[in-house]
Amino acid sequence: MYSVAVIGDSPVAHIAALASKAAGFADTKQFASLRKTTTDENTLHCIPASVSRIINALSPLSIESIGLCPDREQVRLGRSAYLLSELPLGNFYLERYGAPLVNCTRKELLELLAQHEAFDVDPAKKSLQEIEDDYDLAILCDGLQADPPSDERNVGGYEIFSANVAEEHLLRNANVTWIGKGQVILQRSSKSHTHYTFITHNQLPFEEPHWHDSLAPAFANKSFKGTFNPLQHLVAERFQDGRRAYLGDACYATHPGFLESHNSGMEDAWVLSRMMENYEEDIGDGLREYERFRRPRAIRVAKAGNQRLNLLTQKSSNSRFWGYVGQALSTRFLPEIAMQKQDWFHQHNVIKGFR
Repeated sequence: MYSVAVIGDSPVAHIAALASKAAGFADTKQFASLRKTTTDENTLHCIPASVSRIINALSPLSIESIGLCPDREQVRLGRSAYLLSELPLGNFYLERYGAPLVNCTRKELLELLAQHEAFDVDPAKKSLQEIEDDYDLAILCDGLQADPPSDERNVGGYEIFSANVAEEHLLRNANVTWIGKGQVILQRSSKSHTHYTFITHNQLPFEEPHWHDSLAPAFANKSFKGTFNPLQHLVAERFQDGRRAYLGDACYATHPGFLESHNSGMEDAWVLSRMMENYEEDIGDGLREYERFRRPRAIRVAKAGNQRLNLLTQKSSNSRFWGYVGQALSTRFLPEIAMQKQDWFHQHNVIKGFR
């Protein structure tokens, strides 16, 4: 078997290192990220069944031990808090998909995953070229370019804000989507915080009086995170290039309107480790198979995120009205059909398919 260098200190990188070791690649070393990152340790990870089963297969402790498992998913009107639709999560979700949906913070997830001997806790002293000179395969789990300045708001069709509030919210056991006029607020709770993602069309400011009073703490802590343009939300043409593999952020950006997809890089890591094992004598063939399986799913997830964001941020009052009617009817009177529309994502099981 060949030697493996995993580059990055994100949860995806830890899963890549753990999965590589589990696949029998004993000479696996994980280096800290080569780029400067400023990710808030209280950033939310909304982990769906497709990823929680991977974490539980590799971690000595279960993901449920550190996170909160919400019991329902709700859509509410932003100003009145009127309950537009609701679907069950909790045990219903666990039984349907075979693994839980869990909310936790980045800090909690890193503490769960980072305790393994392959991880070099000191910042990498070598360049990428020097690492590649010493290892047969390099797995890159984040981009190599510096983050853009936080005040660059003139790019993209949407502006994204976030807030992490240490509070006992009345809806902390629900994943709530608050819908406004061309705007949406996504609310998720971990054990320690309530987390909010604010999304609005560019140049359409959030006005607190147009939202329910329970969101006041979120507005008080709201800060700008960046911009997002669905037309520029592209998936890389290549997930590998011979002796390099790219995972997660290294080949596609996270979608602000599809929080459950932000951990898809862990699916990448598992499939890559299986292809490495299946083609242990030929790195190139293994990487090509990894790309063949993972790129189509990344494209489908990106399209689903764009469709969801477009639905949630309708500017036209007429479009919003019929959208509300459709959501209410589908979840209250046809919940099974509503669940089936999301099965392709949550039911995805790379452990079963690639052991």
